Amino acid sequence: MTIVSLCCLLTACSEPATPENSNNQPQAQQQTDQSTAIQFQQDVHYKLVENVDAEQAKPPYLVEYFWFGCQHCQRFEPVLETILLRRPALTLVRKHAAVAKHWQTDARIFYTLQQMELEHLTKPLLELYSEKRQLTPVDLQQFLTTHQVDQTTFFDIAENSEQVINKMQTSVSEMQSNDIGGVPALVVNGRYLIIPHAEINSLEAYLALIDHLLAK
Repeated sequence: MTIVSLCCLLTACSEPATPENSNNQPQAQQQTDQSTAIQFQQDVHYKLVENVDAEQAKPPYLVEYFWFGCQHCQRFEPVLETILLRRPALTLVRKHAAVAKHWQTDARIFYTLQQMELEHLTKPLLELYSEKRQLTPVDLQQFLTTHQVDQTTFFDIAENSEQVINKMQTSVSEMQSNDIGGVPALVVNGRYLIIPHAEINSLEAYLALIDHLLAK
């Protein structure tokens, strides 16, 4: 793989039920009251999934399947940050989707950075993809330079690491076997995939569902 192959095309990704993050206190209280009234049901608000590798995370934890180029993933990021802020005991395990051919280059970038212990660059990369909409090799080189990432090491890992390939294959296998057709997708404790639903339309409702699943 050469640097030329490390570019991506922006295509559509499925849209989740993305909760709104509101600072309006009366509205937030109303949303809290409404969320407590929801009767969460299997195969309506969530479904069981199997064989999700927790990557040594211990409960409670969340697994997020995402794609750098997904506009919905980009918009979901601040919501996810708020969820983790509100539930600090949660560990986040990120998995980059690679089920589509044009996602695989981006997955390789993510897992290379992860192997280099630079996963904290996920957020600025999401922001870059949101700004550029289509990442070029030059964009990637400039990003690596800006964040002082050793490019020789980066491209060596990206091209040659079996661990990167294994992570990509695991992501594909988990999404396909559990019929996860779109991103972002959130799995609670490796067992419960949150299903987009009209009732899960606020941060409070999302948190209530997560709490419900964590208690199971």
